[in-house]
Amino acid sequence: MKTLSALMLTALLVVTGGVAKANSDVVRDENPYTLLERVANKTAERIANDRSKIDEDLDYLREIIREELMPYVDSTYAAKRVLGRNLKDTTAEQRQQFYAVFREYLIATYGRAFTQYDENKHQFEFERARELGPDDRMVEVNTRLIEEGRPPIRLDFKLRYDNDERLWKAYDLVVEGVSLLNSKAAEISSVIRSRGIDGTIELLREKSQDPIQPYQEGQS
Repeated sequence: MKTLSALMLTALLVVTGGVAKANSDVVRDENPYTLLERVANKTAERIANDRSKIDEDLDYLREIIREELMPYVDSTYAAKRVLGRNLKDTTAEQRQQFYAVFREYLIATYGRAFTQYDENKHQFEFERARELGPDDRMVEVNTRLIEEGRPPIRLDFKLRYDNDERLWKAYDLVVEGVSLLNSKAAEISSVIRSRGIDGTIELLREKSQDPIQPYQEGQS
C-alpha cells in the first residue's frame, strides 16, 4: 500500500504536461514552496467536490489532472530528460510526437494512480517556504504524505523556473529517495532498444488510450 499511495501523489506534479483550459487562472511569479501547496490543496479539493463524477466515470480524472495540475508541469523538459541519449537519434517530428504521446500516457497512468487517493484518509505536509535568491532557477520542495496508522511517505518535488512563462514548473518527484523521472527514463530506454522510437511512440499512444481502471501494483 505504501507504494500505491506514493504513486498516487505522482499525479500531483511530475513528468507530465499540457495546457489548462483556464490559463487566466495560472499563478505566476509565486514562491515555488507556496505554489506547490496551493496547487496540491486545490487539486485535493477538486477531487473531493467531484467525487460523485469520479465514481461514475474514472476517466473524469483526466479532466481534473489536465485542468488543475498541468499548467505547473514542465512536460517538454521532462520528456527530454526521459529520452536522454536517445534524443539525438530522433528527428524533429519524432520528438514532437513523443512529447505529445508521453504526456497523454502519463495522464492516463496517473489517472489510475489517483484512483487510490482518498480525501478522507490522506493529508499533505509541506515544508516552510524559503526565501529565494534572484538567480535561483531550480529548487527542491520537500513534502510528506500522511495516512493515519502508516509511516509518512517522503515526497521531494523538483521544480524549475520557466522564464518565458514566468512560472515555476515541476519536472520530477523523488519518492523515498527514488527519482520517478529516472525510473521512467530507464523504462522508456528499454522500450526504445527493443521497438525503436516509432514503435515506442505507438506503444505509448495505445496505453494512453486505455480507459482508466483502478490502479493495481505492477501496472505501468
